Amino acid sequence: MNDLNNIFYFAKIVEHGSLSAAADALGVAKSVLSQHLTRMESDLGVRLIQRTTRKLQITDIGRRYYERCRAVLVEVERASGVIDDVREVPRGRVRVTCPLNFAQVFMAPLLAEFMARHAEVEVVLKISNDDIDMIAEGYDLALRIVPCIKSSSLIVRSFTLSRHLLVASRDFVQRHGRPRVPADLRELPSVGGALPMAPGGRYQWSLSRADETQTITYHPRLLSEDLFVLKEAALSGVGVAELPRSVCADELADGQFVELLPQWQLPEMNLYAVYPSRNGLTLAVRMLIDYLTANLPPMVESVAHDNSFRMSIVSQSAPAKKFGT
Repeated sequence: MNDLNNIFYFAKIVEHGSLSAAADALGVAKSVLSQHLTRMESDLGVRLIQRTTRKLQITDIGRRYYERCRAVLVEVERASGVIDDVREVPRGRVRVTCPLNFAQVFMAPLLAEFMARHAEVEVVLKISNDDIDMIAEGYDLALRIVPCIKSSSLIVRSFTLSRHLLVASRDFVQRHGRPRVPADLRELPSVGGALPMAPGGRYQWSLSRADETQTITYHPRLLSEDLFVLKEAALSGVGVAELPRSVCADELADGQFVELLPQWQLPEMNLYAVYPSRNGLTLAVRMLIDYLTANLPPMVESVAHDNSFRMSIVSQSAPAKKFGT
């Protein structure tokens, strides 16, 4: 087995992209890192990193080995957290991943308050809408907003959110007409999330009323993970957008947006908090999960119904107004 120091130094070299950058970050001599890397490659009998005078290039086997090393280092850090649990002081690093706008609206204030209460907790927040292999990539908690989530061996907590709406600008509706049935949406320009929600890379809306459901395939002109970008595009008449009510409520109230097909409903959206079994979590992770469980539902409710709270969020998170909007 390779020395844990070799694994640690190798991981840092990969993460920082060079021996010099890793040495500066760790406060050790570059020659020390080079020696550890050389020793590791000699013990393994493979080249992990190709070194030239200008840059380092990780090999394919080196990248695969790094992914395993990172998982090992995460487990070592979690093992240290067992001692912290005994001391009943939350400390150490918590790795969280969640979507962009959820981070802006909810996680920013909640994490700030949680970390103010627990000075020895560090948080790494990855902004992503992608499905992530939590175990392989070493994340402690993943938050996802989807209609439903695949069955998993992980623990899942869910929170119900308001349904999204299909909206378009008043000018857009005047130019293209208001759709009367779901099939009319196929003829209209649209904007949408960066990741397709259906197999085969297709973008679809599933609309239902009573016992009837219709699935409409659409082809968005603009793709973005940022809801505020999609909102601005829809306000400018680029196309139809699917948005949470909390993001577009004010524009609906003042007539800038028109809700399309209000008699049809998109699927109910849910927030899922996904994490491994509590038995293997550090005190810091468990306390963050409990804190979010207690504070997320009332905050979600406030965003949906409290106009002043929603406006304060939008003023902090939305992109600057442009093009006269």
